[in-house]
Amino acid sequence: MSDQTINILPTAIYVHIPFCVRKCPYCDFTSYSGREHLFSPYAQALGREIHRTAARFSDALISTIYFGGGTPNILPYELLRKVLAEIKACFTVATHAEITVEANPGVQPQEVCPTACCLRESGFTRLSLGVQSLNNTELKLLGRIHTREDAVLAFHEARDAGFENINVVLMYGIPGQTLGSWRETLDAVIALAPEHVSLYSLSVEEGTPFWDMYQAGNLQLPNSDAEADMYEMAIEKLGNHGFLHYEISNFARPGLQCRHNVTYWKNEPYFGFGAGATSCLEGTATRRPECLYVRATNVRDVEEYIRRSQAEEHLTEIDDCADRKTAMGETMFLGLRMLEGVDTYAFHQRYGVSIHQVFGAENSELMRRGLLEETDRHIRLTSKGLLLANEVFMKFVG
Repeated sequence: MSDQTINILPTAIYVHIPFCVRKCPYCDFTSYSGREHLFSPYAQALGREIHRTAARFSDALISTIYFGGGTPNILPYELLRKVLAEIKACFTVATHAEITVEANPGVQPQEVCPTACCLRESGFTRLSLGVQSLNNTELKLLGRIHTREDAVLAFHEARDAGFENINVVLMYGIPGQTLGSWRETLDAVIALAPEHVSLYSLSVEEGTPFWDMYQAGNLQLPNSDAEADMYEMAIEKLGNHGFLHYEISNFARPGLQCRHNVTYWKNEPYFGFGAGATSCLEGTATRRPECLYVRATNVRDVEEYIRRSQAEEHLTEIDDCADRKTAMGETMFLGLRMLEGVDTYAFHQRYGVSIHQVFGAENSELMRRGLLEETDRHIRLTSKGLLLANEVFMKFVG
């Protein structure tokens, strides 16, 4: 990566906080519980990585910053504030930058002030609250440490702390979940009046306790028809209450779409800091001229990440090279996640060829099947394609 020539500088920064109170049985993210003694060394390692990267990309203008996890609000707020301050000191950050932090209800703060106040005072402007469900039975099955009451209280505390942009993250397809319990969760969340709602179907990933339970026949999940009904119910209910469905899993009040995640969906470059974090940098490496861009992923193990940082060793564990065809395919399937679709003009400007020159056969087939449609400037999923999105995406990858 050190020899790479950058064509487009990233405007987005992701910071990974890999710590949790307790790891959920469905989670395959880079996260660890019981590592409180690593909080301070990890924050210091983040600062070193941020500083070294900024020295190479001093002209980058940052418009979005996102602290994800794990559970970022498990860290003492002084450490979160220190890491955010390091970013602001090393990079030029736009005046009205979107600065998001993920937080989970039920986490007991170590400080005197409530968690939400600490986060707001630290400089975060947007809060993403990991609610998952407002049904206590479902929360217990998911291994969450909070209750419905904790989640509602956390939302109100965030509002009282001055957060004017709050995202509520929900999950459907939970073991034992019914259409009725999902309706109750949606109604309760809508009553809270957040600015943004993200909802994801439960995915049982290999290597997790849920995977072992599923393989043993001890995890009863709603069938695909029930999941589709839950998804369609969410689209209808949120749409009827003023939410714009702008991406497959995301809904926002007009003008409050998550700017950080849009960076990913448009397949634009970004910086990633922390254990297991990925950076995507455009340009052709002098030693790898076939690369249109390179995704570099840091070592996942948090103690190894800290050790390498202290020793000033290379942090990257995996480099993925995207050639021209791969890059164009990723731009298609990521862009199709957005309801507006892929901008055909922007695609031509970026790659020098039209979408139909590259993916004419794929687009024609998907349009004949009623899964894609073309407007004056975009190619996008139809309502039918929305329900079969993974089938569409497979046409543009591999």
